Amino acid sequence: MEKIKLTLADVARISLNRPEKKNALDIQLLTELREAINAVKESDARVLIISGEGDTFCAGLDRNLLMSMVNMDMEEFAESIDFVQEIIYELRNLHIPVVAAVQRYAIGGGMQLALAADIRIATPGTVFFIREPEFGIIPDMGALYLLPRLVGDGVARDLIFTRRKVTAEEARAIGLVNEIFDDLEKGIEEYSKKLLSVPGVVLEEAKRLIEQSWMVDFKESLRQAKESQLRCVKAFRS
Repeated sequence: MEKIKLTLADVARISLNRPEKKNALDIQLLTELREAINAVKESDARVLIISGEGDTFCAGLDRNLLMSMVNMDMEEFAESIDFVQEIIYELRNLHIPVVAAVQRYAIGGGMQLALAADIRIATPGTVFFIREPEFGIIPDMGALYLLPRLVGDGVARDLIFTRRKVTAEEARAIGLVNEIFDDLEKGIEEYSKKLLSVPGVVLEEAKRLIEQSWMVDFKESLRQAKESQLRCVKAFRS
């Protein structure tokens, strides 16, 4: 891989590797990202860290890619949306916890990539914003679904409608960022240790049930929790 750095271990790491372009998302990077997610899925990793090389997490879609999409016919444009959305879906539905480690900027598609993670950690002053409406398009990589669930309906509408920028400090206050670390690498290490201290089966079951809770009623959620609890106890006793 050229535009993705991949490390497979207990704590797997996928790092966007276009620092000269602020890790903007082009077709090659996105293709390699999909391959990396699949590799993590098939590995024994217990945690995944998503990060960016250089001083920026991700500046969003590469401008050349964006311009080429604008000139596509509608069928081709729809296929390009499917391609990107499938990557976000696979990342969001990975069975292990995913932590986005964000520095300096998470813009447009970069912010939506961070939203697909379970947890977001950031450096002080990191800027998040949804940029797509500036180009006459909506954010179609998950923000319309995930952002309201993180920050609430009204705040999500504000951030999307106005393209208002929020720093890591405000992002933490509204629930978009979980922790702020002066040293991101130390933050990754510290947060990873917290996750690794919990049995993997517990993390996987809890993640799955939290995600499913949006789609079932309370009684069904309790039923699913009972089944998961039995699996956790069985794994603990084995």
